Amino acid sequence: MKRDNINYFVVGCFVLGLFAVLLVVVYQLTGRSGPSDQYTVVYDNVAGIKYGTPVLYEGYQVGQVEALEPMRSDGGMRYELTLSVQRDWHIPSDSVARVVASGLLSSMTIEIEEGDSDVMLEPGNEIAGREAASLFAVVNDVAAQFQQLSEDSLRPLLDTLTRDVDRLTGELLTLTREDLRPLFSDLQNKLDRTEFIDETNRLITTLNRSADNLEQMLGDSNQQHVAHTLDNLQSASVSLNTLLTNIDETRVHMDGVLAGVDGLVTDNRADLQTSVNQLRSALETIATNIDAITYHLQGTSRNMNEFSRQLRANPGVLLRGTAAEDAAEEDSQ
Repeated sequence: MKRDNINYFVVGCFVLGLFAVLLVVVYQLTGRSGPSDQYTVVYDNVAGIKYGTPVLYEGYQVGQVEALEPMRSDGGMRYELTLSVQRDWHIPSDSVARVVASGLLSSMTIEIEEGDSDVMLEPGNEIAGREAASLFAVVNDVAAQFQQLSEDSLRPLLDTLTRDVDRLTGELLTLTREDLRPLFSDLQNKLDRTEFIDETNRLITTLNRSADNLEQMLGDSNQQHVAHTLDNLQSASVSLNTLLTNIDETRVHMDGVLAGVDGLVTDNRADLQTSVNQLRSALETIATNIDAITYHLQGTSRNMNEFSRQLRANPGVLLRGTAAEDAAEEDSQ
């Protein structure tokens, strides 16, 4: 009988020891490891905060959330948290308690950022609180704003752009039919004119005839001057031949331009209007320069005829020249 009592006593002591160990483990799990002081902090949003949420001081756990109490005021619903912090833990008065999460999927914690003040908070004082920005809330807001932007701005903009493109396409087609084809036909007709080439050929023939006359009129004593004159005439002839070559090349280039523009008209490219304006300006410049060249060539022909007439009348004019007044007197006599 005595042995049974001893066994019961040992079993009871063992059970009590296990119960004491369980109490110690539960006490440790609640975050309490000794005496603590309590502070308060107020937030507008306590998502993820509950009883037992760890309280960190610059990353070091100093306590936990002891209580959470809602408070209604004129500004709306707010929440007062009671923080249990290790006793004699000094917290500067300008410290800030933030709601933070160490990771994207980690739980929320209260992080106390140490301030610079030399004045410490007394137990029971309020710590300035600041809510953390919610990543998912920000993503939802951005998605909602983007959806609103798409419905209110992008869709009407695309519709307007589509209508403008269709309208411009129609205008370009009308422009090509009504303006470009007649313009290119007129340009082709101008390039096919042979009057300018015939005039140039006649001018070259006249210059060659004048050179022959000069060679016959001048003697051996004036051969050097005649040679210089012929060199100048030859240079002028080469320049005229170069001009004719350039005109032919211009005509070839214009044929290529006409073919390219015809391709543009067929493909309905968006930059057709700009090309048409540039081509029109180029055609005006070419037409203006052709008239100026024709005018100067006619003046040159008249001057050469006058020079040839003076040489036939007085071959010595190449050596000594004739004053304007003497020439006038001779003409009057």
